[in-house]
Amino acid sequence: MVQVNAVKNILTVDVEEAFHRNDLHLSRQQQDLLGGRVVEQTERLVSLLKAADQGGTFFILGEVAEHYPDLVKKVGEDGFELGLHGYGHRLVYEQGAGEFHSEIQAAKALVEEIGGREIVGFRAPSWSITQKSLWALRILADMGFQYDSSILPATAYLGGIRQSQPGIHWRTEAEIIEVPPSIFRLGPFRLPFSGGLYLRALPYGFIRYCMKRLNRKGLPAVVYLHPWELDTELPRLGLQWKGRFALYHNLHTVQSKVERLLAEFSFAPVCEVLGDAHYLCGS
Repeated sequence: MVQVNAVKNILTVDVEEAFHRNDLHLSRQQQDLLGGRVVEQTERLVSLLKAADQGGTFFILGEVAEHYPDLVKKVGEDGFELGLHGYGHRLVYEQGAGEFHSEIQAAKALVEEIGGREIVGFRAPSWSITQKSLWALRILADMGFQYDSSILPATAYLGGIRQSQPGIHWRTEAEIIEVPPSIFRLGPFRLPFSGGLYLRALPYGFIRYCMKRLNRKGLPAVVYLHPWELDTELPRLGLQWKGRFALYHNLHTVQSKVERLLAEFSFAPVCEVLGDAHYLCGS
C-alpha cells in the first residue's frame, strides 16, 4: 500500500519502439519485426498507472507522435505530463547545434499541436547530453524548456557524465533544471538502478532499498521505463549475445516490478515534484 505523506517520486516513460535502441544496428526487416508495438505497451503502462492512481511523465519521440498521434493525445487526456524525447532517437553528440535545434523545434511543435499543451521537459536518447554536448542545454533553455532529464551522473555505454551532480539541480550552462535518473552511491562508486536494463537486471529488493534510502533523506527517486520493456512477446531476432542481453534480458520481470513499485511508493509527474520543491517548473 502506498504510504500516506510519502515522498513523491518521479516516474518517467520514454515512448519509443524497441528498435530505437542506439546500441543496436538493425536492418530494415528487423526494425519492421520490432515495430508497431508501442501503442499497446504504452497503453498497458497507462492502465497500470491509472489503476494505482499514480502520475508520471511520458517523454514522446517525434517519430512516434507522427505515426500514432491518437496515442499521444490519449496519454495527455488521461492526465499525464507530456515531455519530448527528440524526433528520431538520434544521439545529441552526433549532431551539430543547428541540426539539433531544427530537429527539436520540429518535434516540439508536433507534440504540442497533438497534445494541445506546451512541452517544458526534454530527455535526450541514451543519456547523450554528455560533457561534449552540454551546448544543447542552452538551446533547450532558449526554446522554452524548463527542465532537462538527459544527464546520467554515472558512466554508461553511450552517455553519462560521471562527475555530474546527482539529484535535481540547476545547471550552470543555462537557465534550466536538471532531473537526472537516480543512482546508488557508495564512496566513489556510482550505480544507476532506477530504469532500463538496470531495473530489469537488478533484484527488486535492491531497487526498493535504494529508493527508500533516497526517500529517507526527503529526496525523490527518478525512475524511467520504456514501453517495450513490458512486451514479453517481443519478436526474437538473431542478435549477438550483447544485443540479446540488452533487448530481452528479464523482460518477464518488468511488469511485476512496476506493479510493486506503484503499490509501495508514491509517484508524480516531473513538473508536480518540481513545483512542490519551489522550482520554476509549472509556475
